[in-house]
Amino acid sequence: MKFIKYSFLFFVFLFVVNKGFAQEKTDSIAYYVTKISQVNTSNDLEKAYQFFQNNKLNALKNKHKVQVVYNLFQLSKIDYKFGFYNTSEANAVEALSILDQIKKTTYNNTLRRSLYNHLGKVYKEKNMYTLAYDKYNQALALTKSALDSLIVYNNISNILKDKTDFVAAEQLLSNTVNMFNRVESPIEKARLLDNLGLVQLKLNKESAFNTLSQALALREASKSTLSLYPSYKSFSKYYLAHKDTAQAKVFALKAYNVANQVNSLSYKLDAIKLRLQLGDYELSNQYFKWNDSLELVKQHNQNKFALLKYNVGQSELKSQVEKTKKQQFQFIALLILVVAISLFFILQSKHKKEKLQEVYATETRISKKVHDEVANDVYQVMTKLQGQTIEKEVVLDDLEHIYIKTRDISRENSTIDVNQDFEDLLIDLLQSYKSESVNIITKDISKIDWKTVSEIKKTTIYRVLQELMTNMKKHSQASIVVLVFNKKNKKIEVNYKDNGVGSAEKKQNGLQNAENRIQSINGTITFDSDINQGFKAFFIV
Repeated sequence: MKFIKYSFLFFVFLFVVNKGFAQEKTDSIAYYVTKISQVNTSNDLEKAYQFFQNNKLNALKNKHKVQVVYNLFQLSKIDYKFGFYNTSEANAVEALSILDQIKKTTYNNTLRRSLYNHLGKVYKEKNMYTLAYDKYNQALALTKSALDSLIVYNNISNILKDKTDFVAAEQLLSNTVNMFNRVESPIEKARLLDNLGLVQLKLNKESAFNTLSQALALREASKSTLSLYPSYKSFSKYYLAHKDTAQAKVFALKAYNVANQVNSLSYKLDAIKLRLQLGDYELSNQYFKWNDSLELVKQHNQNKFALLKYNVGQSELKSQVEKTKKQQFQFIALLILVVAISLFFILQSKHKKEKLQEVYATETRISKKVHDEVANDVYQVMTKLQGQTIEKEVVLDDLEHIYIKTRDISRENSTIDVNQDFEDLLIDLLQSYKSESVNIITKDISKIDWKTVSEIKKTTIYRVLQELMTNMKKHSQASIVVLVFNKKNKKIEVNYKDNGVGSAEKKQNGLQNAENRIQSINGTITFDSDINQGFKAFFIV
């Protein structure tokens, strides 16, 4: 019960921590999105760029396409703020191309609409009005709320204003006003009314004053100081158009004060320009000073931002190179692993095949030996018994001879217990071939510490010596056999020599088996034999 209790608490802890991390990430996104829309310094945009660039890379790594689209959209907005319209366009188009690859959802359609609307603004700044108009219409087709439609219609009206098609602009904006009862945002309503008022002013309509007044009232009610600037500027233009210079100056001064209050250099410069048009020429020096300062700031910010993007790009390139190298190393490692496994199975299969062949060869050799040496002798005894009466002693001698041959064959192929005293085992083997006519001499066999020699080596040495001694007994007609043992480093050396008749053949009968055994454990063996010169063998294991 206690375990369940603690397990539950641990689960709750993990849930709260994970939720906290998720909330922190969401708060960070909201924070930097706000920094893009409400810029105080260029540092805000730079930090936002780094944040969304990192988010984009993580989304790419995790293959979250929707998140990639969202981060590209934010990066496109930052490029737009810095005046990098081509890059802004490229990011937005890339985001749209990714959206084309994934399933359509309400959220994805919202992203698509925002991207179309943003591209409309980009193309307007590039004076590509036809493209801008097309993108705004594509955004309009995806709007789901009156507010979204109002924003897009207002953007379209700006294109019409730039093209001096004020009649079409007024008609569009007037129709959009009818949507106000379904729109809650006073700021967006004020923005559209301010636009409509300026268009009506261009058309010399009396309704311009009331429309601009409605926009100002909404902005004052919203208590947004920054939003008051365009209304004050619009009223200054209105009074200037109606030759009321005094009132025009009043509103120009109000606009100037707001610009100072929000401490926006671009607004300050715009407000001074407006006052200069109204005859406040004492501000001309300030205007040129601030204009030069603004251009320097813009250039500095653009250069700084360009450097930031370059550094980020270099970092991404370095990361990609490292990623490629890592993938190459992984591929090579995988290839080596596959080759190693394949080689292992091939060698294992080859080893099994060799073992089977060795077993088959051994069975064939035993069968032939039994047939040649035992079966023939048995047959001769049977013939003697059938043909005539023979003495019991003769039969017993023949049977003893057959028994000895059978015992020798059994000994040659029986299992060897090399873990017992191996020196005694070897001596017993060698002495079993000793007779009245054959003398076996061993040298230095006791100088080797056989306990340090591996089991496979001892088995090989035993079987090879057995093959050599059997070969001597059958073919050499030797009277003396000398075997010298030596250990050099970790290798055992055995030198065999007899005074038999020798042979022109380098390998005879069982000697091929001896050679195969030596080679199977990476040892070496050499034979040396000439007619009437005896037989020599030297092997190292």
